[in-house]
Amino acid sequence: MFGNLFAPLLTRTSFMNSVFTPTTFTRGIAKTNRSAYKRWRKTAGGYKRGLSGRKHGNASWTSSVLRKHTGTAMATSSGHGNMKKRLGKMLPYL
Repeated sequence: MFGNLFAPLLTRTSFMNSVFTPTTFTRGIAKTNRSAYKRWRKTAGGYKRGLSGRKHGNASWTSSVLRKHTGTAMATSSGHGNMKKRLGKMLPYL
């Protein structure tokens, strides 16, 4: 598929009978996980997000149940779900 595209780079050059070897340059830029970027915000103490379950379908719920789904949650920094470490990798430029 790409044989014709790279053919000029892989052929012999007539300049002093040397062989041109193409050099591959890769960029060392990490990509931001867009879903994590939309949910999490960086704070001085770590990362925070809004609680889920309050967007729609709340007409028949009591006010005490709705209050439980209000506010923010912080990322954990220890245990099995070490979210601070994971979020640091997913959000390198935040």
